[in-house]
Amino acid sequence: MTFEPQIPSWGNEYKNYLERLKSYHDWLCKTGINNGLISEKPLQYIWDEFIIHSLYFGKILQNIKNNDKNIYDLGTGGGIPGIPIALTNPNKLFTLVDISESRAFELQRLKNILNLENVEVLNKSADAVLTNNNTYISRCFISSKDVLKNIKQLKNVTYIVSSNGENLNENKEKFHVKQEKFTINSTNIRHIDVINVK
Repeated sequence: MTFEPQIPSWGNEYKNYLERLKSYHDWLCKTGINNGLISEKPLQYIWDEFIIHSLYFGKILQNIKNNDKNIYDLGTGGGIPGIPIALTNPNKLFTLVDISESRAFELQRLKNILNLENVEVLNKSADAVLTNNNTYISRCFISSKDVLKNIKQLKNVTYIVSSNGENLNENKEKFHVKQEKFTINSTNIRHIDVINVK
């Protein structure tokens, strides 16, 4: 299978960042795999599932209200989805949160390699940073149903999380959930839930 670093039509504005995204992809395929931040996968899979999937989180962030909140990538692992979003949104601040000291160390090194001045790395548990008035993102760290449980006591919070598109049966007096569906390449569909605590 050949590797083609495409960007879907919904992400045309990200084409200006293609070289930087490819640099991150190279880092994931080498350092990320060698140091256990991600498991070994084909090059195209890493591009589609880690880079392109992450960019749709960024597209959602551009369109939500109160976009001046702090943005925390919880359980970021290899910087997913935070690094691709930070690369394509250099004027927004992102905090990558991971409980693993070794992953946090590698992410700090990556921040320096890519010269990402809009990124901070925090070696903490996700629960330790959940507070009011913030925006959180997670790709595969937590399910939408668990997000609803974890943030129900908070206020003025947006949590953007990967989803399988299932009906959440959320408390509509407490939460507003918008389910987004998008193409990751020419044939595959993915889902992201945008959960707001009222």
